[in-house]
Amino acid sequence: MKAHQIKDRTNRKLRDNIGWEAISDKLTTRNHKNCCLKWYDTLASPLVREGIWADVDDYLLVEALQKDDAVCVEDVDWDSLLDHRSGEVCRQRWNQMVRGIGGHREKSFIEQVDVLSRRYCPEMIEYRTPKE
Repeated sequence: MKAHQIKDRTNRKLRDNIGWEAISDKLTTRNHKNCCLKWYDTLASPLVREGIWADVDDYLLVEALQKDDAVCVEDVDWDSLLDHRSGEVCRQRWNQMVRGIGGHREKSFIEQVDVLSRRYCPEMIEYRTPKE
């Protein structure tokens, strides 16, 4: 499913290349539909819920920041990071991702990128990219 496509609430076994049945099997407390609803309605970023940002974009953003020479957040040219996303949306999503890091205010920008690069490793991009 593309970020700009309308959500289909009837078929959620595979959405954004996430196998909700496998997740529900691991959790054992929710079925695949409830796992998906919990993620998109409660846990996911508002940008993802609204279809402005795709799951794979997190991985692409972190990868682009790793390749960037920026030493601090002010040095980042947000408009040139992802061709298919505006700089404003990239910066907004970055701020959301950083808030998910424990003690993020005490960490430098480079440390934040390092923490998130371990969470969103580039090797996973091919698995997170929707099949066409």
